[in-house]
Amino acid sequence: MHRMIPYKSTCLTLFATAVLAIYAGLPQTHAQPPRVVHADADYAASGYVTPAGMVPPEMYQGPVMPVGYNGLAGGGCATGNCGGPAPMAYGNMGGYSEMPYGDVGYGCDSCDGGCDGMGCGGQCGCLSCCVLGEGGLLGKLGSPPQGCGGCGQEGCQSCGGLTNLRHMCLFCQGSGCSACQFLGRGYLLGALSSLKPYQDAGKCALRWCDLSAEALFMGQSRGGASRALTSLGIGGPIVLSSDDADAEDLEAGMRLSAAMIFGAGGDIEFTYMGGQEWGGSASVSNASPVLYSYISKFGTDPNDGFDDTDRSIRQSVDVESDFDSFEFNYRRRTMGPYCRFQASWLVGLRHLLYTDGLTYSALGEMDNTVNASLPRYFSSSDRNKNRLFGPQAGFDLWYNMMPGVNLGFGGKFAWMQNDIKRSTVLSANSLDPLATPGTVELNDTERDITVMGELEATILYRLSHSWTFRSSYYMIAVDDISFGGLDDGAINNFISAQTVQQPGYSYDSLVLNGFSFGAEYIW
Repeated sequence: MHRMIPYKSTCLTLFATAVLAIYAGLPQTHAQPPRVVHADADYAASGYVTPAGMVPPEMYQGPVMPVGYNGLAGGGCATGNCGGPAPMAYGNMGGYSEMPYGDVGYGCDSCDGGCDGMGCGGQCGCLSCCVLGEGGLLGKLGSPPQGCGGCGQEGCQSCGGLTNLRHMCLFCQGSGCSACQFLGRGYLLGALSSLKPYQDAGKCALRWCDLSAEALFMGQSRGGASRALTSLGIGGPIVLSSDDADAEDLEAGMRLSAAMIFGAGGDIEFTYMGGQEWGGSASVSNASPVLYSYISKFGTDPNDGFDDTDRSIRQSVDVESDFDSFEFNYRRRTMGPYCRFQASWLVGLRHLLYTDGLTYSALGEMDNTVNASLPRYFSSSDRNKNRLFGPQAGFDLWYNMMPGVNLGFGGKFAWMQNDIKRSTVLSANSLDPLATPGTVELNDTERDITVMGELEATILYRLSHSWTFRSSYYMIAVDDISFGGLDDGAINNFISAQTVQQPGYSYDSLVLNGFSFGAEYIW
């Protein structure tokens, strides 16, 4: 009879034996005590927190030293070994106490006066040798770290800078004086390293500032077509037009902004921009009274013109305008993947003030028909004050070029109500039919609905934790703005001593654009 082998029980027994053998061979372990997590700790109230897993600064044991350095085997400038890496002897691997830092030449300043001497171990071991250091925009100007020449040998670009030309020095012929080493040792270029952007906040720093102030320079494009005003002689050539009074140059103003955190990722902000005051004038004069105005169709209707507006010795036109803007917004910010892009949207209220005026005047001879001692004159002044108010919405998008340098673009759109207040003053010396001086002042208001748009492009360069330099370009466009003008019907009725009706309104678009530079501040 054959004996049956229980395969199932045999396999289980062998498996259990193998597990016990493996367990018996493992080293004895003990449970680890709880660890202190130092994430999110804010040391020295810096405003920044440590990443998870990073030990606090108090636990650092000192600077990291290269393993195995003990001494210098034929290295350093004293041995003439400056053209290549300094060979290092391996010593006590158990620590670094035997390493003679001054003899090794590990830092450039320790050998023959800095970068001009070897002692960098084949590389630049200090920021003074590398001129601008590493990283940052200005840091890219430095050359790759290589051996620091000297001791009669060629210097590298990163350490020697212009020292390859020092042998042409008229003072020391290459021995190394302050004249030839000023640029070569990085004294001048090294000072520029302080202009590198502040990068401690990292590229994931959320776009934010508490206060900002900018000097704002803006020009304007006034609406309305050019209009001929004065001719030389009856029906003669035009010598004065409304465009001759140029009031579209850049004028100085300011932009101020303040923000306060209002919930996670949100803030409320107030912004003022404006203060610009534009003005321009133009005039034409002649010794003889041969200047004729557009009011009489340049002396043809009536023939030889009117007494006060024509046969003038001087005529002029003046324009002036000013601009102010106030905003109150709620803004919500968000961060894109990998911290390269940031964006925000806003809603709020906006108030715009734009005032525009035009004055046209004529001065004739002192031959008034009633009082010959008084000159004949005419003046028309029209001033329009636009007060716009309404809700607005907007956005901005920021690109993180590198930590500390950001490029942004944004836009705003507003639907606004325009309350217009106009004041027109007409005056002349000899009004028909009594030929006596007179003045008429007309004041009225009007209401209109219009829209406004704004575009902005900004670059930021962070200088420190608190301060950031900024420069921007702005463009603001507003539809249906009332400009100062000349109303032919009202003026003709006035000089004819007839009832003067309210002048009509002249609407056109307004475009403001310019640039700014200033600073942002973070508490």
